[in-house]
Amino acid sequence: MNGITICIVDDVKTVIDGILKKIPWSDYGIEIAGTASNGKDGLRLIREKHPDIVLTDIRMPLSSGIDMVRELKETGEHAAKIIFFSGYSDFAYAQESVRLGAFDYLLKPFTKQQIIDVVLRAKAQIEAQRLEQLGRMELERKVRESLPYLRQEYFRLLIRHDEQPERAYDKWEFLGIDMGTRGFIAMSVQIDGLMNERSPLPVREVELTRFAVQNILEETIKKLVKGIVFREHLGQFVIVLNLDEEVDVLALAEACKDNVNQYAKRAISIGVGAQVEGIAEIAHSYEQAKTALSYQFYSGSGCIISYSDIERQGHITPHYSADKETELLYCLRSGNREGMERLLDSISEECLRYPAPPNPDVMTNLFYGLAFSMYRVIAEKADPKQRMWLDDRLSAMKKGRYLSTDELMEDVKQLGLTGCEWLQKRQKNDVGQLIHQALTYVRSRLGNDLTVQECANVVHLSPSYFSNIFKKETGMTFMQYVTSARMEKAKELLLEGMQVQDITFELGYKDRPYFSELFKKHTGVTPTEFRTKYEGAGHFGESE
Repeated sequence: MNGITICIVDDVKTVIDGILKKIPWSDYGIEIAGTASNGKDGLRLIREKHPDIVLTDIRMPLSSGIDMVRELKETGEHAAKIIFFSGYSDFAYAQESVRLGAFDYLLKPFTKQQIIDVVLRAKAQIEAQRLEQLGRMELERKVRESLPYLRQEYFRLLIRHDEQPERAYDKWEFLGIDMGTRGFIAMSVQIDGLMNERSPLPVREVELTRFAVQNILEETIKKLVKGIVFREHLGQFVIVLNLDEEVDVLALAEACKDNVNQYAKRAISIGVGAQVEGIAEIAHSYEQAKTALSYQFYSGSGCIISYSDIERQGHITPHYSADKETELLYCLRSGNREGMERLLDSISEECLRYPAPPNPDVMTNLFYGLAFSMYRVIAEKADPKQRMWLDDRLSAMKKGRYLSTDELMEDVKQLGLTGCEWLQKRQKNDVGQLIHQALTYVRSRLGNDLTVQECANVVHLSPSYFSNIFKKETGMTFMQYVTSARMEKAKELLLEGMQVQDITFELGYKDRPYFSELFKKHTGVTPTEFRTKYEGAGHFGESE
């Protein structure tokens, strides 16, 4: 910070000499810039040296101190702190000095310490003002450096909220926005695949890509039109164009896409809003651009979509046959993977058969509703761990922003395939338990006249369905198993020493020869031969 300088103006030489010689001004960081003996010379001195503080008498020849200060004020040169000297008889002049903005007023005779005190107070105020000025200059410097960021922040607000034109003009001037105030088009630009949750990129690569793409967009548009490019979300930018002249906006968008692809090796998709007249309508054009970009859902990566094309298509409400959904849920319940996939494909084709595609949000909500119905079917049979997976999956689908119909359908299909797999396993386990229950019942009642109807009733199934799953699980028909179980039981009873006649009746057969014939067919030997073979000694007196 520069030192403080003083000029002394007084027609009494002893006063000037006393102030100069009796006070060590350098010890206080103060430098004497010069002296004068009258108001006219004092005015010339002040204009030449521009001192910080002026010590001046009021009454002087040629021109008074009052006249000198008044002229400085009138010409806008009154920057120094003015300290007046005067006697008691000059009180009216003292009042005038206050009116002129004097810093202070000292009555003669004054002491050395009085001079020091008043000058140091003036010095302190000057230094405080300098610090404040430095702080303001630093703040202004930071504001200037931050203007690019402030402009982008302003436009982020502008695309979301209406702006009063009269307020906008002041802000545009302050922010140094090099655009006119009439004729705008907003674009929404997306770097395709940059924020893919399935294969996320390292943070460094994401930031380098965003930086490169923004630079390329800025360089491309400034060659043809005034505009601004700023970031909106992680993988998205907004372009606001100021169309003073005729510009082919779609051709400009195509140039942006081609340049980004060539120099940054990335694909971008662009939604183009309609042209609007004033600053207050930029937000409206941006909403149209976002809507247009959402139709990338159908077009895929690297597309340019104009809102005017979507607007002409009108509003379409997609739907599909309720019977197909019912059949789909039946297939899911039975674990029928092929049927489930076939019906999902059919539903998808039915929703996309329109000449113009429906609103992507409507389509996403439609298939989320279908996914929720599938979720409920699967959750009925799911265990706690599976239920947790289902909840997480459904929540992710609800929050997910799908970039294409393929992504959406893949998630719905994956939910269905997982459900089919779980339900197939569950059904197999359930069937196994039912057949085990039926087998236990059969073995406990081998002496009874067992029927398919009776055992089907025990496990609460229809006779035809019971017969089908029984054969799938055991490899035998129900009656083949009953016969096999009876023959195995007969072996046990024979080895325990029971007579063949008794075994015949024990196992529910009324005719011994018929039983013996069945036993030989099953084992290859007669009951007696079986017992002889495994006991080592026969039982005499018994015939087949």
